[in-house]
Amino acid sequence: MATKGRIEQHALPVPVAEPAPRLEVVEPISYPDSDGHFLPDNPLQANAVMELRISLREHFHDDPDVVVEGDMFIYYARGEADERRVRGKRVGKYVAPDLFVVLDHDLGGRSTYMFWVEGKPPDFALEVISPSSEVRNRVAKKELYERIGIGEYFVFQPNPERRGPRLVGYALEGSRYRELGPDPALSPGAGSVRSEALGVSFRPEGAFLRVRNVRTGKDYRWQREQVTKSRRDVEARRQAEQRADRKTQEAAREAEARRQADERADREAKERAREAAARRQADERADRKTQEAARQAEARRRAEARIAILEARLARRGQ
Repeated sequence: MATKGRIEQHALPVPVAEPAPRLEVVEPISYPDSDGHFLPDNPLQANAVMELRISLREHFHDDPDVVVEGDMFIYYARGEADERRVRGKRVGKYVAPDLFVVLDHDLGGRSTYMFWVEGKPPDFALEVISPSSEVRNRVAKKELYERIGIGEYFVFQPNPERRGPRLVGYALEGSRYRELGPDPALSPGAGSVRSEALGVSFRPEGAFLRVRNVRTGKDYRWQREQVTKSRRDVEARRQAEQRADRKTQEAAREAEARRQADERADREAKERAREAAARRQADERADRKTQEAARQAEARRRAEARIAILEARLARRGQ
């Protein structure tokens, strides 16, 4: 019985541990400031963005609390991953407008714009259309910017040879964009649209946008115009300096000529004085000779008179 019991004891089932459930590893979301591809599709787009950024920075030159940036990653949904990957990593949902403006704000040197850090969406965004981005900029990005609350959205088509509207602007009213009309200060044919948020109007000129200060009516120069003006100013200064230098040299020559003329006049005056002195001395010598001759003649006359008297006396005695 003991043996049987031991056999029965050893025959008891041994419990088997069930495998632990596998934990799903969730890749963290990162928020990089670059994907290494911040290059516009073509020089036309790049130049239009550059000139516009320069003009707007000049417009806000006296206001330090305005952010004028472009091609910066804007993250608008904290903790939500974008469908794209940046350098193989999951990243937050982002967009990178060609240009955006944030009013009454200091970015503080941060290289990305996160809604939950900055506390507000940008007040203005603009996209410059390239051949590969027209539908995305006119439709998809408009819907996205409307949804995430960007105050104004402008779309610019820089190629004047392409058909269709070149500049369209939208302003957020409530949760929807309304299209902005032409700038009332300019003719409707100018194609200009006023940004109510920035206090400027944009007007297509060739491949660029001309920015006008609504309050002052000032048109901001493009960088190439500023460079051209600077070159003209430098050339004008150079020519003015050359003219001034020529005048200085001419004045110096005239002064030297006057000095030489004065020296000649002085030498001539001295020469005339010497000649006059010589003539005076010659006259004095001649006068002295005349006087001496007169004295000698008078002495001879007196001597002859005495001789005559003596001869007369002698003649009377001889009689």
